[in-house]
Amino acid sequence: NVDVKYIDEDGNVLEGPTQVKTNAPVGEDYTTEQKTFDGYEFKALSSDSAPANGKVTEGDSHVVYVYKKKTPAPQPKTGNVDVKYIDEDGNVLEGPTQVKTNAPVGEDYATSQKTFNGYEFKGMSSDSASASGKVTEGDSHVIYVYKKKPAPQPKTGNVDVKYVDEDGNEVAPSEQVKTNA
Repeated sequence: NVDVKYIDEDGNVLEGPTQVKTNAPVGEDYTTEQKTFDGYEFKALSSDSAPANGKVTEGDSHVVYVYKKKTPAPQPKTGNVDVKYIDEDGNVLEGPTQVKTNAPVGEDYATSQKTFNGYEFKGMSSDSASASGKVTEGDSHVIYVYKKKPAPQPKTGNVDVKYVDEDGNEVAPSEQVKTNA
């Protein structure tokens, strides 16, 4: 008899055992094949394995393929960048908007100031990432802060009426027509 099985380095069975020859005459040829398993690569035949291909011998022969776990390829480091625009009280004027999503660390990004009616740019938030720069690992938040413009004060004035003759003499009492208008 000849069987074949596939195991990992810890002895865990990946497949088998599977009979290759059962009650075959001694001397008959047999063959087995190396297989592929996701996440594993072939290492060697086990030290107590029968040859991968050979002739049947009296008794039982076991062909044992040993595989080792593949080391996963290192994943490139990535980061995210978003931008939002807020007022001094933390109220959101716009955003957050994604600028970069799962971008490689070191990739350039840029954001820009915007204009909002009734507001003027004050500065970047103390916990803001730079307005432009390079992506870093993890999440970066660009935060522009705006302050409300003061409401324009109306200009006012007074209107006084004087009644005078040609020589500048007052002919009737003066009167105030409009005050702070």
